[in-house]
Amino acid sequence: MKVSLSPGAIDKVNNGDLNLKPIVQVLEVNPIGSNKDRYSTLLSDGVRAQEAMLASQLNQLVKSGRLVRGAIVQLIDYICNTVQNRRIIIVLNMEIIVSNSEIIGVPKQFTDLDIGPSNRDAHNGRNGSTPVATNTSSLNLANNTSNCSVGQKASPSSDVFGRPAIQPPYQPPPVYSNKGPIAKNEAPPRIIPISSLNPYQGRWAIKARVTAKADIRRYNNAKGDGKVFSFDLLDSDGGEIRVTCFNALVDRFFDQIALGKVYMISKGSLKPAQKNFNHLNNNWEIFLESSSIVEPSMDQDDSIPKQQFSFKLINEIEGMESGSMADVIGVVISVNPSVTILRKNGMETQKRVLNLKDTSGRTVELTLWGSLCNKEGQELHDMLDSGASPVLAIKASRVSDFSGKSLGTISSTQLFINPDIPEARSLRVWFDCEGKRTISQPISQDFVSADWVRKNVSDIKYERLGFSDKPDWIDVKANVTFIKTDSFCYTACPVIVGDRQCNKKITRSRGGLWHCERCDQDLEDCDYRYLLQIQIQDHTGLTWVTAFQEAGEEIMGFPAKELYFLKYEEGDEQRFGEIIRSVVFSSFLFKLKVKEERYNDEQRVKITVMKVEKQNFPSENKYLIDMIKKLSV
Repeated sequence: MKVSLSPGAIDKVNNGDLNLKPIVQVLEVNPIGSNKDRYSTLLSDGVRAQEAMLASQLNQLVKSGRLVRGAIVQLIDYICNTVQNRRIIIVLNMEIIVSNSEIIGVPKQFTDLDIGPSNRDAHNGRNGSTPVATNTSSLNLANNTSNCSVGQKASPSSDVFGRPAIQPPYQPPPVYSNKGPIAKNEAPPRIIPISSLNPYQGRWAIKARVTAKADIRRYNNAKGDGKVFSFDLLDSDGGEIRVTCFNALVDRFFDQIALGKVYMISKGSLKPAQKNFNHLNNNWEIFLESSSIVEPSMDQDDSIPKQQFSFKLINEIEGMESGSMADVIGVVISVNPSVTILRKNGMETQKRVLNLKDTSGRTVELTLWGSLCNKEGQELHDMLDSGASPVLAIKASRVSDFSGKSLGTISSTQLFINPDIPEARSLRVWFDCEGKRTISQPISQDFVSADWVRKNVSDIKYERLGFSDKPDWIDVKANVTFIKTDSFCYTACPVIVGDRQCNKKITRSRGGLWHCERCDQDLEDCDYRYLLQIQIQDHTGLTWVTAFQEAGEEIMGFPAKELYFLKYEEGDEQRFGEIIRSVVFSSFLFKLKVKEERYNDEQRVKITVMKVEKQNFPSENKYLIDMIKKLSV
C-alpha cells in the first residue's frame, strides 16, 4: 500500500496548526528512561523530523507491537509545546495507516524556532538543520504529563541525540530573598474550542453558553455527605461539555450560573466523562476547583446557538439499545393525566405519559417524571384540550425497551414546546397537510399488543424467530414445567438514576455495606429482583425463557425479597419448595420477545418474558372458536 506523507507537516504543526491531521512516519519508538509507561517517538514528514511523546492511552499500540519503526500513522489529535527551549509534539490520538514501511526521504531534525541563532549553534553543534541520528536516545520525560516537563538525559559530552554539545560556563545558583514579589505569568489564557480540550493542556479558557442546568443533588457515600450540581456548555463550534461542582463549589457557583447565558471559564480540571450519566458527545468533563474562574461574557455571543439537537426519527429509536440517549421531535397526539407514584426509596414523584408522532410513520410513548409533569406536561395537556397539536422537541431522553421501545425523561432532559427551529416548522407543515390523517404504527408495547401473533413453542425454532434485524413479539400459551432455584434473584442497586432505578447487580464490601460500581456508592441496603430461568412447554415442544422482576412476581406470586429471606435467611426449605411446586404446571399466556444475540462469541436466540397473564378461560375459549372458524373456511 503506497501512502504519501503530508508535505511540510512538521513545520505546520510547530507553527500551531492543530487541525491538519497529517500523515507522518515513525522513525524511532523508545521508552522514556526506565519508565515503561511513557514512550517517546521521532516523527517524520520525509523532509523534517520532530521529537514527540505518546499520551498514556496510546501505550498499547507500542506494547502490542503495532507501532514500530517505519510505521506510517495519521495524527488525529495532538498539541505542540515548548519545553526547556525545545519543541515537543504530544500525540493524544493517532491511527496506524501502514504497519511497516521503508524509511521515506532523508529527514532532518527540526530546528527549534524559539532558540536564538547562537544558542541554536551550540545546541546542534553546527548551523542549520542536522540529519537525524539512527539510534535516538530516549527522552527523560517526567511522569506528570499534565505539565509536559522534559528533562534531558545525556552524557556530559553529548546531547540527547548523541551529538557533541558545548558545555556552558559555570554560573552560581541565584540567591532568592523575600525582598520583593516573584514575577509570574499573569497573561490571560487563550480561548480554545471545547473540542480541543484535553488533560494535557496547561492554561486554557473556553467561551460557551449554558444549555442545561441540573438541580443540586445530595448524596451519601463512604466518605460522608455531599452535594453536587452540573451544567452543560455549548460553544460556537458546536462543541459540548459538562461542568460539575461539588460541595463548597456548589455554594459558590450555583446561583451564578444562569441557563442561556454565555460564560468565560478557565482553570478547571478535565476527567473522563461518566457515560452512564453524561449524554454529551465528549469524552471529558470539567470539574471546577477552588482556583477556577467563571465569569459572564461581556458580549452574549449570537454565534453560539441557544441549543444543539441531534434528532432521531421514531423508527430509528426502535433499533437503539436500552439506556442510550436520543434527541427526538414529534407532534404530541395524546397526553395522559399526571399520577403520583411511590418510588422504591419511599419518596413520592409525579408521572405523566404522552405520545409523539413524526414523519417516519411511527409513534412512541414518552414518560415525563417529576416537575416536568406539572409544568410542561400540564401545558401540553391544556393545548391538546383546546384543539391544538403542539410540536415537542426533547433534548436528552432515555430509551427503554421494557414496554417495546419507549422514551423517558431524566434530570438533564429539556422540553421545548413549538420551538422556532427548521425541524419544528417542517414537522408542523407535514402534520397539518397530511400527518394528522395518516395512521401510524406505535413502537411502544402498550399499543402494539394487537400486533403480537399467537405462536406455538415449536414455531420459535422452525420459523427461525428472532433472526431478523428486529425482535419478534409473540404470544405463547404454555405451562411452567421447571424453575431454576439456585439463582432465582439477585441483589440490585436501589439508587434512582434519572427516571428509574439503577438495578445494577451489587455486592457486599468489606465494611458490610453494598457497593454499586455503576453509581460508585456504598449503600446500607439493597433491593432483590427476580432473574428467573424457566422452562415452559405446550403440546408442540418446550423451551427456556427468562423472566425479570415484574413478570417474575406475576409468575411466583411473591416478591423476590420474601422468597430470598425464606430460603437463605430463615432456611425454611420446606415452605420454599411448596411455593415452587405450586407454580410448576401452572398455565400462563406468555408475551415473549425473541431476539438473536451473541454470547461468548456464539450466536443464540434469547427469549424474554415481557408480560405474563394467568389463564383466562373465556378469552381462551373465544380464541379457540375463532381458530376453528378459520380452519373450517
